[in-house]
Amino acid sequence: MKQLLKFGLVFTIVTSVLLLTACEGEDGEPGAAGPQGEKGDTGDAGEDGIGFDEAVQYGNIVVQFKGTRTDNVAFNKTIDFKFSPTGPDAAYYSYASLYQTEGGPAAEYRIQRFNSAVVSDYSEGGSNSYINFQFTKYEEDESYVNLNLNVAIVSDDMKFFSLWDDFSEITFSESVSEYSFNSVTSELKFKFHLIVPEDSNSTGHELEITADVNTKVLQYIYVD
Repeated sequence: MKQLLKFGLVFTIVTSVLLLTACEGEDGEPGAAGPQGEKGDTGDAGEDGIGFDEAVQYGNIVVQFKGTRTDNVAFNKTIDFKFSPTGPDAAYYSYASLYQTEGGPAAEYRIQRFNSAVVSDYSEGGSNSYINFQFTKYEEDESYVNLNLNVAIVSDDMKFFSLWDDFSEITFSESVSEYSFNSVTSELKFKFHLIVPEDSNSTGHELEITADVNTKVLQYIYVD
């Protein structure tokens, strides 16, 4: 009799488990996502790379290029040329020579800045994107500016074209404003503006170049 009761109990338990398993429903739909949490604090800025401070110590030239591409799409691009070679090579890229003429004092300048980390020999490891100003500023006579540049203009549509041009004998009084040179601090500053006709630049359209020059130059010492 006891064995019969035990068998009946086991049968009842097994049957209950099978019934519960058979009656288990499908998983319901996932619930709605909870509200987005608050944005975390911005982390501290990392340290500048090795050599960064030295490469930007002589100031920058911010240039705006505005015109129309060869495929007739308008562009307006501003590029900060802020890198310069350092050490002995700096003399060739941040240069001033002050001297006297019969008409009074004059100053010859050459300033060239790159858009990325540079080496001075134009090798594959250096930067090909640069802007260069050369001019002699006379106290009395009219001065002229030479502009040389090599830069790729990259648009938001992932297309680019290159401006590799030389513009010489640009009239100083018509293209330069707010010119100043401090011989004590070696700070050379000026603003530059040029409209290049369509047949004188590689876009095939009128090109407007505006530059804000805020640089330091090394002053050449004449030996008697």
